[in-house]
Amino acid sequence: MEKYHVLEMIGEGSFGRVYKGRRKYSAQVVALKFIPKVGRSEKELKNLQREIEIMRGLHHPNIIQMLDSFETDKEVVVVTDYAEGELFQILEDDGSLPEDQVQTIAAQLVSALYYLHSHRILHRDMKPQNILLGKGGVIKLCDFGFARAMSIHTMVLTSIKGTPLYMSPELVEERPYDHTADLWSVGCILYELFVGTPPFYTSSIFQLVSLIVKDPVKWPKAISPVFKSFLQGLLMKDPRQRLSWPELLSHPFIAGRVTVIDDTEEHGISNPFTSKLSPELQALKEQQAHSLAPRSGQSRILRKARQKMAEEARKKVEGSVGSPWLGPTVRVKEGTEMGPTGEESRAAPGKAALGEGEPPAAAKEKNPGILQGGSSVAEWELEEPPPSAREHSITRDYEQEFPGPGTFLEPGPVRAEPRGRHSIEAVDLESEELESDEEWQHLIEATEPSAMQLSAPLSLLRDSAFRQRVRARLADSSQQVLEGMLEGASHLRPALRVVGNLLATQCDSELLDHFCRELDMPLSLLCLAKQILESGNTKQQPWCIVVLADLIMVTTAYFSSECGLQQKGSLQAFQESAGHFLALLPELLAQSADSEMRLCQQSLLCFTLLCESLDARCPSVSAPFYASLREKHQPVLNGLLQGSTLEQPALQGSGGAVMEAKSAHDQSQHVADLFTAALAAACSIPLGRNGCREAKQQVAQEVAEKLMEGESQQLRRLLGKLKHPSCSLNVLKILYAGCHASPSLCQHLGRSQRMWGSLMQLLKGKVPMVDVAQGAACEASMHLVALLILQLQGSLPRLEEVVILAMDIITRSPVVSLVGAAAFLLTQLSQHGVTTALKGEEILPAVMNALTAPAEVWDRDRGVEGLCWHTTVEVCRQRWGQRGGDVERGFAASELWSVVWQSVAAVLHVGSENAALEGDSLGAGHPMAELDWNLLSPQGTLLFLSLALFVFTCESHHCLPQLAQPCSVLMETLKTLLSPSFLANLAQTQVGENGDPELVPAVVLQACQLLCFPFAVDVDEDTLASITKVVRDSQIPVHLLQACCHHLPLSDTELPMSLLCHLVVSDEQVIDQAVREAAASEHVIAFLTTVLFSDNRTLTADLLSLLTHVARVCAEHLPFLQRILGGSDMAYQPLTHLLGHWEHTIRAKTCHLLGNLLRHNHSFPQALQSQLGLLESLLECLADQDENVRKAASFAVGNAAYHKSSPAETLGRAIPRLTRLLSDAQTKTRCNAASALGNLGRHSPELGNLLIQSKAPHILLEVACRDPQASVREGALVALRAISQHPGIQQVLLSLRASEKLAALASRDSQPTAGGSPRPSSTRLCKKLIQLLAPVHST
Repeated sequence: MEKYHVLEMIGEGSFGRVYKGRRKYSAQVVALKFIPKVGRSEKELKNLQREIEIMRGLHHPNIIQMLDSFETDKEVVVVTDYAEGELFQILEDDGSLPEDQVQTIAAQLVSALYYLHSHRILHRDMKPQNILLGKGGVIKLCDFGFARAMSIHTMVLTSIKGTPLYMSPELVEERPYDHTADLWSVGCILYELFVGTPPFYTSSIFQLVSLIVKDPVKWPKAISPVFKSFLQGLLMKDPRQRLSWPELLSHPFIAGRVTVIDDTEEHGISNPFTSKLSPELQALKEQQAHSLAPRSGQSRILRKARQKMAEEARKKVEGSVGSPWLGPTVRVKEGTEMGPTGEESRAAPGKAALGEGEPPAAAKEKNPGILQGGSSVAEWELEEPPPSAREHSITRDYEQEFPGPGTFLEPGPVRAEPRGRHSIEAVDLESEELESDEEWQHLIEATEPSAMQLSAPLSLLRDSAFRQRVRARLADSSQQVLEGMLEGASHLRPALRVVGNLLATQCDSELLDHFCRELDMPLSLLCLAKQILESGNTKQQPWCIVVLADLIMVTTAYFSSECGLQQKGSLQAFQESAGHFLALLPELLAQSADSEMRLCQQSLLCFTLLCESLDARCPSVSAPFYASLREKHQPVLNGLLQGSTLEQPALQGSGGAVMEAKSAHDQSQHVADLFTAALAAACSIPLGRNGCREAKQQVAQEVAEKLMEGESQQLRRLLGKLKHPSCSLNVLKILYAGCHASPSLCQHLGRSQRMWGSLMQLLKGKVPMVDVAQGAACEASMHLVALLILQLQGSLPRLEEVVILAMDIITRSPVVSLVGAAAFLLTQLSQHGVTTALKGEEILPAVMNALTAPAEVWDRDRGVEGLCWHTTVEVCRQRWGQRGGDVERGFAASELWSVVWQSVAAVLHVGSENAALEGDSLGAGHPMAELDWNLLSPQGTLLFLSLALFVFTCESHHCLPQLAQPCSVLMETLKTLLSPSFLANLAQTQVGENGDPELVPAVVLQACQLLCFPFAVDVDEDTLASITKVVRDSQIPVHLLQACCHHLPLSDTELPMSLLCHLVVSDEQVIDQAVREAAASEHVIAFLTTVLFSDNRTLTADLLSLLTHVARVCAEHLPFLQRILGGSDMAYQPLTHLLGHWEHTIRAKTCHLLGNLLRHNHSFPQALQSQLGLLESLLECLADQDENVRKAASFAVGNAAYHKSSPAETLGRAIPRLTRLLSDAQTKTRCNAASALGNLGRHSPELGNLLIQSKAPHILLEVACRDPQASVREGALVALRAISQHPGIQQVLLSLRASEKLAALASRDSQPTAGGSPRPSSTRLCKKLIQLLAPVHST
């Protein structure tokens, strides 16, 4: 608050207070909104935070600008622009506006809304009160408390927000809605501005709902045709026909008046609401809307309205007296997002029936069923407000008009409580008796998934009294059921319905888990079912099958929820319950009294959902479950197979009886479809490599063997069902799983003309079924064909026809997964010699469409990958590859290149999906989420890197600047691909006999090759420095070391180590990063040590270069080097070993490393000297045949001689060899030899005579005077001065007339050279040496 002066309060509401203020030290007037934190729920504070985050990113002249936000101890303060007035006030004062003014306002509202919708933001509370007036009458849209920023994958919403007068028909009918609901509200506002009242207005909320849904708009006579046309478009009741983007902008009423600010590309926003959806995304949107739509035929709002009106009419008849009803208003309590539910079923008290099992289509779409769904329809409460001061008052938003629990209501008229209860809060669990049928019926209605709020089940689950009563009810009624009492069944079924409803909410997994464990659910229910089946008395009762179906339905809800998968004890209970159900299943399916097949259908559905739940969430339980199914429960598998291959299924129960055929053909067909769905769930191999894959493959093998038994009658019958619309997809799943597990089944199907005929029909879409199912069946058919091609090496019939169909799908279908499956099929065909003509101009649009699709649309079995990677690689090689020596450039700058990287980054969870190749940051700190290998397989990852490598090779100078961008998607993706977590995840996919041990190394090496390009081509220093810095900041050097240690065989570490060596040499900060990682990891130390002793000379040489650079740059890293190079351990002498290496490059690099190690005046020289034989081996290298070894050895010996601690006796053996090296052909070797002899002069008392014997003074003087290289002459002079400290050497020099020769040398070197400059150092050295010899000469 230190930034602002608070001037005056200008508004107050349930949210808090608004003050006019001024920014200190400026004339800027602002509005300060103070929102108390005290008394607000966590959800309210999160919603407030969401509003602030939305407003923070909005910058538009017609949207109120948020300038600042901060928190105090008690409040949240939001600072915005100050607006002079409100549009609502104009309506209050003037009643209506002329059309030209409405037109001006309309253009500004449309501009603001276009901006919001382009950012995928829904306002959801458009009304005059939320439209402010700035300076000059500029419209300012405000109040984003109900706004919702939708993810790219969310097409529709269901939670109800807004104000009743401006709600669209789909909102009041509680159907899913989208951005067009905002456009309806704009139409209502503009109508009200012109007419004076909203288009639908009445004093009764019930009439209002009916008017919005059914009544036409009443048009005033004075309205112009163009304005009327505009409003008619906005107020279309069908949202699909409503005037929307982009056509809205070109309507004559506002055309040319709207300021369009479109910054979607700048912000990387995909699929803005302002653009037309592609056919594929439109299909996805309709699918979401269909799945989220309420199943009941009538809006619950209207049902409540009619119910209330009937109650009011009854009160009037009874003559009851109450407050005048002047016009009730409505409040929406927001629950969670609405989800799919089953048909509503309301039974009489005591006879509440659970719904029937879902049909197979619902199971395949993973519809949770009638007892499952984690959402609710909003609950509408009726209130009676005081009379409005304005006749046409506009209702305020619900949250402000009707405070939620915990807020204080203002005093008002007292209304008698209605006799019927409509919410769970109406039940006092402590004081009321729950044993009445009416109260249990109320609990059923209150917890019903289609009509409840999460607060209801949460309050029940937390209430110990409720849990005790449910447990007692279940226990008492269960005992009565076993005694054959109808009363027990009538009491048991409502309790089961409540329990099932609670499980279906999935509101809080921990609470539900505790609830189930306390009630021993569902094991107690399965035990009850077993007892009923064993009880002759109960089995004879007519209600027995219904009760059994209810027990299995609750079990289904349990298996479909996550409450049994939270803790180890719960997991064990889940496994035990699954085992009990499996043991009961034959009996459940074989009940002769089940005339309507209700129990059979529910049991099959339960089994199907159990398998799906196990596959998706519980691999540790699924493996033993499927093993048990195959080994101990053969009757189940036999029965599922028999039921799938017979029109009238029969299953042999444990008692040996065979279930009799049912008379109704359609019922039998429906049951057969459920059998097929259950068999598909049992053997379909899950896509992820989880723990149940092997067990399910064995089940699939068992099924395949049974299909092939005898004369394959069952297989023929199963193939005959391929053309049945209701079960063809599940038949394909069974065949696909069987072919994965059984080569013999593949062989049989490859020869089956009947199957190929059916597959061709499915591929051509000639089997009549709904579009979604037809597409799924076509897709599955292509995957089956691709698998058969892979297993049978391409020897299949009608492949030319398959190619034509696949090409047609790729070029014509808008469905990504279908196109991907076709591309994957074509790839398999091309790999097995079948000619496929891939035309780039036809394929690339499909590739772009696939890569930009939401992740949910991507294929479930690598089809999109087949399109995106296989096809992209081939097309790119054709379009950008070598063509007679001429390479077509430009792919690295193309949109496809960018989209490819963005798509891979999205699949790998690399930061934000909106980062660009250049400039935009992906962000940091994103932990690696669990990868979905179905979106990008390990092999697809390798293909992607192959494509990138190909493009880098062709267009390296276009690609390298992209590597130099900090946090670019390209570099961040490479970082992820080399990270330990990704490589560990990737390695896990290759575990098992079908795994490829070479895949992980291949990924690492391909990524390293991309990073090696800056060092392999001609790059300017600034670009190379930028790339090296980005690589360092991405921790890639550390990742390289970890990859070498954990994921690569030693033979494959050559390239990563070479890359690391280049990075170390290019950037000294990389040294610190790499050394810190290596020093902290025993694995890295062990790896580096292994490399030193390896037979790979290139690898060893790179490591020696790296260690040499570390030794040269910083003495702080000597302890790390000492750990690698060892101490006095006789068994570990790497340096001695390397000095005797057979390869001269290794010997030279080892000498160079020693020379740099000996540069430092630390304890390391002594540590090296303690290695026996090391110095002797080094001296041997002075006489090496290779000139580079001699050069490096003389350098190392010189540094060794510098240290006083070096043993003089051993070093003395070097003198003759160093003296000979003074005449070596290499200049640097002569310099090093001279310097080494000079350093040996530090040991002149011990070595002086040896130097004289070796004629070192003679030769040094000769070199100083005659060597053609000045650097060598200067080195010799320095050495002469050092060894001249010995008296004997001084006498030798005098005898050689050294003073005269040095004076001549000084005179000669003092003369300017050809370049015009004398050699002062040489002259100075000569003079100093002459002065040193002068006293000796005078004596």
